[in-house]
Amino acid sequence: MKWIFILLFSINLIYFGWELDHQTRINLGNSKEALMVPSGVKQLVLIRELPSPPPARPMQEEVGEKIPDDENILSEDEVSSLAGVKTEDIKIEEDIDDALVKQLPDISAPGIPDDVQQERIMCFSYGPFTDNRQAEDLTAWFLDHRVAIQQRSETGQENQLFWIYLKPQASRDNAIQAIEDLKNKGITDYRLIETGDLRNAISLGLFSTQASVNRRLNELKNKGYKPVVIPYRDAKAIYWLDIKLTDQQDVLTKMFTEYPARYNSVPVKCGEIALPQVNP
Repeated sequence: MKWIFILLFSINLIYFGWELDHQTRINLGNSKEALMVPSGVKQLVLIRELPSPPPARPMQEEVGEKIPDDENILSEDEVSSLAGVKTEDIKIEEDIDDALVKQLPDISAPGIPDDVQQERIMCFSYGPFTDNRQAEDLTAWFLDHRVAIQQRSETGQENQLFWIYLKPQASRDNAIQAIEDLKNKGITDYRLIETGDLRNAISLGLFSTQASVNRRLNELKNKGYKPVVIPYRDAKAIYWLDIKLTDQQDVLTKMFTEYPARYNSVPVKCGEIALPQVNP
């Protein structure tokens, strides 16, 4: 028990010493001590602390002598002597240059007339048209809008076909009677030819393969007919329309919003097509 008391007393004593030292350090840190100013140093005084403002100082002019510019300029002879070139040599070279310039031809670029204006030219091609009536209607539309236009045509790809028909009858009545006979025998797909050299003949179809031709011939022969078979080339004309627009922005807008918009068109180089001029 005695040793416990001594131990606790020692701990309290140590803590008291540490606390006293800590507080002493804090007090020293917070204390303010005037700095020692050496002797002979003037004291700084604010203007507002003076009894009267100090007198104004006169402005001091810069002292110096300005060197005239003429003294820095070298004469032509001095420059030539420094460069190692004589004045007479410079004069001779200038005379030679003048003589060469006089011998040159007078070349002058022609002026551009003020009234020349750059036109905005655009060309398009419409097509292909398999029906000439569509091409004619579109041509009329462009002509009404004062657009240069031309129509061109080309032959489309030919298809090798076989045409089967019955020989022309003596009269139309005989041809109609022959058609009734075909109906009664169960033969379909026929058409009466009413014009041309084969007038009153009966067409029995166009066929693209030899196998289909043979089937049709066997059917007709089994019914007691003697049909005629001839080769037939199916080549249709294809039409194109070429147009040229010259500063016609209103027509260009209508091309893509009105009647021409229903047909295919592609821009082309104007140099690739030859179009007639349209008078305004």
